Formats: sequence, structure tokens, C-alpha cells
Amino acid sequence: MILPILSTLLLIKAAVSQPDTNATCSPSFAWAANSRGQSPCLVAAYLGSVCNNGLFFVPSLPDGSFYNGPTVAQANSCGCSSVFYSLLSACAACQSRNFQPWSSFDANCTTVDSQIFRGNIPSETAVPHWAYQNVSSGSFNTTLAQLQLNAPESTANVQPTSTNLPGGSTSTPTSKKKSNAGAIAGGVVGGIVFVCLAGIATFWFLRRRRRSAAPSNLAATPMAYHSTGNTSITPFTSFTASPPPKLYDPDDPSTFPSSSSGLHNPARVNSPAYSGHTLTEPRTQYSGAPEV
Repeated sequence: MILPILSTLLLIKAAVSQPDTNATCSPSFAWAANSRGQSPCLVAAYLGSVCNNGLFFVPSLPDGSFYNGPTVAQANSCGCSSVFYSLLSACAACQSRNFQPWSSFDANCTTVDSQIFRGNIPSETAVPHWAYQNVSSGSFNTTLAQLQLNAPESTANVQPTSTNLPGGSTSTPTSKKKSNAGAIAGGVVGGIVFVCLAGIATFWFLRRRRRSAAPSNLAATPMAYHSTGNTSITPFTSFTASPPPKLYDPDDPSTFPSSSSGLHNPARVNSPAYSGHTLTEPRTQYSGAPEV
């Protein structure tokens, strides 16, 4: 037989005027009571009342039954808190009854609070530290709960900031959303950072490559020509140009034409350098015909 606790609440909540329970815990579970001597069943009723106008009743469990999680209509920050789940699970265990894994209990919750209770804890109760254990990957652990009995309780003014685990490690209470909004936002920010880093790396690589490929100052010197017989290159700075030719000057023998130029060179005929010579034309041989 399965007895849903929250459905039962709708039938009897008018009969109670404050958080209450009729469940009785085994003496072997005395360790589960808080400093006020309240059983985990009564503490769970107090936390449930925060979201139900101060009224909540946790009934005892018949043999073979367990406490169901909230329905879609009943899902709220109280019923969808792992702290409330741990207290109900301890309540079932102290009655020698079974309890659901956390993944089944919160199946109808849109927003899940892991290791945290967002509502104001009523001043009439105190929440044991073991109720804040991490159940996100399994179920409530009674053995682990007994290892946390010396940790401070949570009251209306004080709530724990971390949960001590075996081996000295700690787990900080966090609020978990079943939606992927947080993961999407983190992915977008990570993508932007990756693109920026990739752009900076590409700019640095191209700049370094451009510097290594730039020609040296010697290679930038202009060249005059490439010799066909010699692979050496002569720069303009060492090229020697021939002097311009001199104009003819009668008083300057160096400007006179050379002898290889021939007698019919007009410059030689008119040159005073030949004034001491008789210039004759070559004669042809007499052919026997009258000559004029």
C-alpha cells in the first residue's frame, strides 16, 4: 500500500492548527532527534508548514508504504528541497519503513534546491545538520547522518554554509535548477572567451609570420643589372659611368679626329691641322681619248 503524504495532507489539514505528526520513531533512532527533542517527522512538518500557511501534518506510515514526493500542483520550494526530503526519509526509516531515492521524490519539481532550504525556518524548531547532506546522486544515508551529529543545527537566524563529509571534505549547499538556463549561459560565455582567445592567437601568429617573411635591408638595395657571364650583382652605388665626349676645339689637339676617320671627313678637311699639306684628288689613267 502506498500512502502519499501530501495527498493525505489535503484531507486532514483543516483538523490541525499547527505543524504536527502522529508518527512514532524507534528508540534506536534517538540520534535523529534535534536539540529540542523533536523527531525528524515533526521537524519535517515544521518545514512543510512554511509553504502551507503554517499548517502541515506528517502521518505515520503503514507497513509497506512510503512518503511520495509532491505532485505537480503541490511542488514548491518546501517540498522540492533536499532538506525536507532527508527529514521525511529519516522519519520513514525511524518507523522501519522504506523511502524513495531523491530522483523519484523530486520528479514533479521544476526547481530543485539541493542541500538548501530557502524558506524561513520556524522559530519553534531546529534542523539537524545531517539533513543538509548531498543526496543528488542517490538517497538519504542514515550512516552518514550519524557522523554529523556534532555539527551545529539550523535555526530561524542561522543556516549552515557547508556540510561535512567523510574524509574531511565539505560540500557547499547550492540551488539547482532542472532547467538548462545556467548551463546555456555558461556555454555562451565560454564560447565568447574562446573566440576572443582564438582571435588574439591568430593575430599574434600572423604578425610573427609577417615579420619573419619581411626582406632584409641588404636585399632592398636597388640593383643595376645581372651579368650573363657572372652571377654576381652590381649595385647602383658601385656603377661607374663613362665621361661625356669633348666637343671639337681647334686649339685643343685632343679633340682632333683620329687618322682612321678618312680624308673625306669634313672635320678633317676644314681642320687647320692639315694646312701644311696639299690636298689632291686621285687621278685616273689616260685612256687615249681627247680630254677636256
